[in-house]
Amino acid sequence: MSKKKVLYYTDRKGRSPVLEDIGDLLLKEQEKIFAYVTLLQERGEELRRPISDYVGDKLYELRPKAFRVLYFFMLKEYAVVLHLFRKKTSQLPHAEISIALARMKDFIDRFQLGEIN
Repeated sequence: MSKKKVLYYTDRKGRSPVLEDIGDLLLKEQEKIFAYVTLLQERGEELRRPISDYVGDKLYELRPKAFRVLYFFMLKEYAVVLHLFRKKTSQLPHAEISIALARMKDFIDRFQLGEIN
């Protein structure tokens, strides 16, 4: 097993948009998302469909029912959760992928600068 440390993206102001979005959901939806994140923590890159899938550009998705949780792997030990959204179409919207990619770039840049431990 490739157990991972799960980090939630936090912006420069200390806000975690993913955790804020999860907090706005119904308790049952929150529990489902956290169950999938726990699977990510326990199984890492071993996760496959229908639980997880590769999106492209180093991004992966967790697929809890009507939601998508976008994340990436970093330094073999971390899974960084970047973005959560309610999926309404069969294709992943480019706008949602763009948000995740921008957050990934920000996270990596700040990590390399030593701003994130």
